Amino acid sequence: MKKVTDTSEPLRVAVSRLRPGIYVRLELKWLDHPFSFNSFKIHDQKQLDTLLALGLRDVIYEPEKSDVDPLPANDCPVPMNTPPPMPEADQLALAEKKCRIARVSKEREAIQRCEKKFVGAISAVRNLMRNLLARPEESIQAADVLIREMVESMLADHNIAVHLMNDKIAGEDVYYHSLNVAVLAMILGRESGLPAEEVSLLGMGALFHDVGKSRIPDTVLLKTEPLNHAERALYRLHCHMGVEISEQLGLAPSAIDIIAQHHETMNGKGYPCGLQGDKISRLARIVVIVNAYDNHCNRINPNDSLTPHEALALMFSRERELYDNELLKLFIKCMGVYPPGSIVQLSNEAVGMVVSINAKQALRPSVLIYDPTVPKEEAIIYDLTDDPDIKIVECIRPNLLLREIYDYLSPRKRVTYYFDGHSGGTKPKR
Repeated sequence: MKKVTDTSEPLRVAVSRLRPGIYVRLELKWLDHPFSFNSFKIHDQKQLDTLLALGLRDVIYEPEKSDVDPLPANDCPVPMNTPPPMPEADQLALAEKKCRIARVSKEREAIQRCEKKFVGAISAVRNLMRNLLARPEESIQAADVLIREMVESMLADHNIAVHLMNDKIAGEDVYYHSLNVAVLAMILGRESGLPAEEVSLLGMGALFHDVGKSRIPDTVLLKTEPLNHAERALYRLHCHMGVEISEQLGLAPSAIDIIAQHHETMNGKGYPCGLQGDKISRLARIVVIVNAYDNHCNRINPNDSLTPHEALALMFSRERELYDNELLKLFIKCMGVYPPGSIVQLSNEAVGMVVSINAKQALRPSVLIYDPTVPKEEAIIYDLTDDPDIKIVECIRPNLLLREIYDYLSPRKRVTYYFDGHSGGTKPKR
């Protein structure tokens, strides 16, 4: 998608001049018509009949998205004074829309519920990390409670939904990385078939994987330019320092392995020990993947960050030798090719932002749709499992969006995830 600026008034065309191939925008409320979207390309006579049945005199016409021009005015049939009755199929479509509104309402409730849990989890992580050295036993106990609550919620619901969190909630807090890695690692561990106790150990190790960075100066940690040799050597010590701290805290050996090995790679070119293949513990191999993914999406300078889609594509196409391939494929399956936070274009040319995915149907995410006729606060969340005919065709970098689309979708500068473990997921069981 090319970035363009268009300040001209919209073109209008009489409904009687429409034909298949013309892209139109309706100035109606979403529930006042049976189409899936307010903007679309006309494909057949049935859609033309529906537009006539709506009683519209004209619509907005977008020539740059159309395949053909409108019919000449003198070739058009004389419009009827009374519009024809709406076809039964369209009446059913309108009824389905009302049902979909109820499902969208449940989706919004799930996201709000998720955000509330996320705020509580971030607060818990912040407090336990700040008190880690001063009150170690209390902090570890608090971490154990947090992790076990998440594991119980995950295992209680077989239909986990992963939601994109509002970055105003996440803020620029350093603790969101630890929570992101813990959540994604536990989801991947759960999907790989780990028992509950191992998922808990995985969560503990993932939550504390960067604990050694507490001993690394901020001048190194927050440096946006490439590290020099000495700085890089100092930075890499955070794995050893993390092991020292975690042993003092009395963490389980499996969790300590994660802290020691979360920068090792399958090809033996990682650090600190250059371990290779199955010399790296399975739990650590999980964290290696999700840690790399989150670091790609959330770089120190947000302008350098990759989109979630780009991060997964890079890891699979150019970095595959670094990761356990089976676990990487499973992670992509869990997150979907277009993870939450991806800006996408749909096959009907609508643009939106993926806001949540179902781990069992990750290729059919829920997308918040840009539609200038719908207030931003009431933006349509479109669940692609509802419409098999519509699919994602392209991922778009946020900086290529028109300003009005960017402001409407509000792409996250920092990508943060949490999960909804509420029974039944975000969709009612049918």
